[in-house]
Amino acid sequence: MNQELPIRFCEPEQVAPDTWVVRQLAGEGLGPVATYVNSSVILGAEPVVVDCGPAVTRDEWLETTFSIVDPADVRWVYLSHDDVDHTGNLLQVLDACPDATLVTTAFMMERMSAEFGMALPLHRMRWVNDGDRIDAGDRELVAVTPPTFDSPTTRGLFDTRSRVYWASDAMGSPVPHEITDIAELDPGFWREGFLGQQLLLSPWLNWTSPERYDGVVDRIRSLGAEVVTSAHGPALRGSQIESACRLLRELPYLPPARLPGQMDLDAVVAMLVAAADPAAPAAPAAPAVEEVAA
Repeated sequence: MNQELPIRFCEPEQVAPDTWVVRQLAGEGLGPVATYVNSSVILGAEPVVVDCGPAVTRDEWLETTFSIVDPADVRWVYLSHDDVDHTGNLLQVLDACPDATLVTTAFMMERMSAEFGMALPLHRMRWVNDGDRIDAGDRELVAVTPPTFDSPTTRGLFDTRSRVYWASDAMGSPVPHEITDIAELDPGFWREGFLGQQLLLSPWLNWTSPERYDGVVDRIRSLGAEVVTSAHGPALRGSQIESACRLLRELPYLPPARLPGQMDLDAVVAMLVAAADPAAPAAPAAPAVEEVAA
């Protein structure tokens, strides 16, 4: 069986004069859709690395990130949450960026300590919770919890100068191939993918009061973001952000997302075997994914 990693780097995308998204595309060719695995870099008076990518692509991630910013110049390393695709290269980044402060939370540090132990530098940390602000010299950075999340430690990051909001895992969507603008997608495909990804990310949405959830969405709209970037989707701009917020308001009314099961796993394994050995039996058809209905 081919052991090459099902993830590749795309060209970093400049989403604002001083803000870049480091993009990887995962799962390409393994099914009808693929998923971005992104992090970000904010340049300026006090450069920021936002999330640290997965360890599985460490060498290229470090090379790509530090082609955008000199590690000696980095002053902040902001973790949006402690999932492994956001913390995989954390210790390597801290080693390479000796003047950087790690922006995290007490709960996040507790959860990460199971993997990193005493390697986490308490003396280089700043604990920033939802609503807290960071003075980064030529801009203020605001921690803002996104409207969907799968980790209780999640905080997004709003840059008051560039007006870019890093939504962490939220507000992303799967893609059929590499794109830089959702305008390249069929609107129905984007709607279904966006809603489905948010439901998978936040199964608790079915327990949420729609009225209270509207207030959460209103808070994101009130930021006045001009660009919304995320760890798992293309950037949203202008009216696309408003469209995404309208879809977010539907989420508490929707049934839970269908979760992959054993039949899906069997189909993936058979497909991988067939890719390595064309003479192998054909993969069984996976059950159809139910469409998300408003």
